[in-house]
Amino acid sequence: MAHRRWSFVFLLLMLTGCVEVNTYVGSRGKIKQHLVINAPQRSADGMKQIAQSYLGREWTVRVEGRGEQRLVRAQRTFSAVPEGKPMPGVSVQFQRQERWYGLRAIYKVQVRYVPKELLQTPDEEKLVANRKVTVRFFMPGRILPQSSVAPKDGNFVEFSVDPTQPIELHITSVGIVWWKVGMLLLILMALLWFLAPYLPRILERLPRRTVRVVQR
Repeated sequence: MAHRRWSFVFLLLMLTGCVEVNTYVGSRGKIKQHLVINAPQRSADGMKQIAQSYLGREWTVRVEGRGEQRLVRAQRTFSAVPEGKPMPGVSVQFQRQERWYGLRAIYKVQVRYVPKELLQTPDEEKLVANRKVTVRFFMPGRILPQSSVAPKDGNFVEFSVDPTQPIELHITSVGIVWWKVGMLLLILMALLWFLAPYLPRILERLPRRTVRVVQR
C-alpha cells in the first residue's frame, strides 16, 4: 500500500507540468535515460524527494533552474543487453549487428510499455487520462525508414504517448564505428612511417618498362 501511495502522489505532482523522457542509446547498449518535469518553484523540492523515493536509488534526481518554474531532472544509466527495465512498466532491448568487417554497425532498439505495471490503481488511471508525455530517442547513427517511428532529424525521434495506452516500438539506425576507422588509419600511418626509409629501394627494384625505337 505504501508503494501505491507514493506512486499516486508522484504521478499527481509529476503531471501538473510538462513531462519529457529523453533516452540516449550508446553503441554498446548502455542507455542514459532522463526524466524531465517542468514544475512550479514551490513544489519542486517536494517533487524531487517523492521522485527519488518512487524511482529508487538507481536514479539521480536534482532540481535545476531559477525563477517561478524549475526543472526536476531524474537520470539513470543502465544496460539494455539483453534487456533493461529502467522503471515499472518499461523494458528496453538492444541489439548490434556489425558490417564491413566491423567498420559499420546496425543498431536495433525495441521498447515495450505496459501501463498496468505502472498505474496500479483506478485513481492513477483516471489521473493520467488524456495526458501526453513527450518521448525522444537519440540513436548512435542515422535512423532507417523501417523504424516504427519516423525520424525527427537524422539520429533521433520524437513522439507523444498516452500513459494509459500500451506501446511497442522498434527503432533501427546505422552508423560508422569511428573508433575502429581511426584505429585502422593509425595502423596505416604507422606502416607508411615504418616503410618510408625503404621506399626508394623498393621503387628501384620494381621492373621498369623499356621503350624500343624501331628505325625503318
